[in-house]
Amino acid sequence: YYNCMKNNKGCAAVEFFHLLFLSFIGKKVDKQSYALKGGCNLRFFFHSPRYSEDMDIDINDIPVYVLQEKVNSILQSTPFHQALMLNKIRIEHVTEHKQSETTQRRKLGLLVANESLPLPTKIEFSRRGFCSEPVYERISPAISHQHKITPFMCSHYTMFTACQQKIEALASRNVTQARDVFDLFLIGADEMIRDEVTQIKPGIMEAAAINIANLTFEHFKSQVIPYLQPDDQRTYNIASMWEQMQLELIDRLEMVK
Repeated sequence: YYNCMKNNKGCAAVEFFHLLFLSFIGKKVDKQSYALKGGCNLRFFFHSPRYSEDMDIDINDIPVYVLQEKVNSILQSTPFHQALMLNKIRIEHVTEHKQSETTQRRKLGLLVANESLPLPTKIEFSRRGFCSEPVYERISPAISHQHKITPFMCSHYTMFTACQQKIEALASRNVTQARDVFDLFLIGADEMIRDEVTQIKPGIMEAAAINIANLTFEHFKSQVIPYLQPDDQRTYNIASMWEQMQLELIDRLEMVK
């Protein structure tokens, strides 16, 4: 997969697909019934330099079969495919990997011009309740300009909620992800020392700190570096930089325990 992404063309193609899908689903789902989260939220609204392989959305008050039909109608629609084709992208396959009362997930392969292998991506809707009240805002003009699309409105979580989610992910994932460390580091200290952070369940801060310390530079190189632009790759692809991220984040977590 890294070989497909090394020149960022693959990353940009996957990102365009995410943006296009997000613009379509926003026309079919009430703004109070969904919230973009994770890496796409950070990139589309908070200027994260990291591309995301997958897109995660919280969903509420929409039956499983209704959402399933809405997603199918988008992925099968002529306007959707025409917009992809203008960007030399084609959907090679779609797999309804999981459709349950808690998670609805689709895995896709995207064929991009001059690439021999399909690029994998995933759209996942979670039904575990909203973490906080979503906000309804226009996506970053820089992102829309980069992809030559008209900026659109989208429901998403605030920076503070994104911070909470990243801390909890670092504490609770079965496999700790270096991307969560990178994302949380970029969110900044201000969000981590707000009083509300202390409302996170006891033990979460300690578990997150331990898991951060156990990640290696090799984890970071494989999970984050390929999803950055070349200039950012040169900036962050240094072992001492990774160690600095780890130490600063652990110190912040110690401050709010």
